[in-house]
Amino acid sequence: MKGDAEEGAPRSGGRYKIRQFRADDAEDLAEVFRSAVHGIASRFYTPEQINAWCPGAPPAAAIGQKLSDGRAAWVAVDEEGAPAAFIDLETDGHIDMLFCHPRAAGQGAAAALYGRLETAALRQGLKLLYVEASEAARGFFERQGFAVDRRREFERSGVKLHNYRMAKILG
Repeated sequence: MKGDAEEGAPRSGGRYKIRQFRADDAEDLAEVFRSAVHGIASRFYTPEQINAWCPGAPPAAAIGQKLSDGRAAWVAVDEEGAPAAFIDLETDGHIDMLFCHPRAAGQGAAAALYGRLETAALRQGLKLLYVEASEAARGFFERQGFAVDRRREFERSGVKLHNYRMAKILG
């Protein structure tokens, strides 16, 4: 995918343009992550769960390193070029992260990111996509054709959390 010139070209996602992740996005994406958890996921999880999941913005260096490890990653940027959402795709079909800033929620940024990801997955010859979706993201992934395999219970910082293992077979 990295050699495909078309993959790097911005595409429209409503009022958002979709482009590949760049290292200089890391600080903004750390804030998108924090804002998504505290602003969107907080409707589905308790304050204790939110603080265990994301006590603050993750270090930009950690986000940058993760999204530069060989996986594909895309960013939805607004008219001013500010990142509003992002998604990644690991080589085995795993979607590790999809986070959307509350200001961009419901405006097509996440759907456009997912569309770019699925196109890339099909080009790679992947047959299956899978994700561990939060309660907040479950409905989005169901609308994209994913099915719940199972609810997952786990602990973070001594606090019980849950998400959903979901999968989609690609045709």
